[in-house]
Amino acid sequence: MTRITRFFALTFALVLATTLGFSARQAPVQAQEEMMTHTCDSTLILLLYIAEHDYGFASMMDVSTFEKGQYAPWFEAMMAMMDEEMMDEDDMAMDMTEEAMMDDTMMDDTMMDDMMMLAPAVIADEDEACTALRMEIETYLYETISAEMMMMEESEG
Repeated sequence: MTRITRFFALTFALVLATTLGFSARQAPVQAQEEMMTHTCDSTLILLLYIAEHDYGFASMMDVSTFEKGQYAPWFEAMMAMMDEEMMDEDDMAMDMTEEAMMDDTMMDDTMMDDMMMLAPAVIADEDEACTALRMEIETYLYETISAEMMMMEESEG
């Protein structure tokens, strides 16, 4: 091989090695970004716990990416209890949500006329994921509890 050929072969090998090395280092960084945790206020995480524990809420979001803080042991105990009892709260939550959606029109005609709707919380500089989770939980609880109230009224009347 001539000097020029060796030079080009060596240069090509260095460029190839550098490119492969750089792209190999990028994959873990992307994986870490995808596993980013969201830190929200304690009230939202408490609301998440209550919605899951008491009302069968199952978020469309990956709630494992949310920092649970001082409530982490509660979430762990709840998950352990669910595993032991093999409860399927997701089906109950879906049933309750479907009933709530069906009863929404009746509720609009009766209760909503005199009701003032409160504005949702707006927290400055809040992580967008926290805002989305807050809205999802608020909507779910409103529909679920409204449906329960309608069922109670129907059973009384």
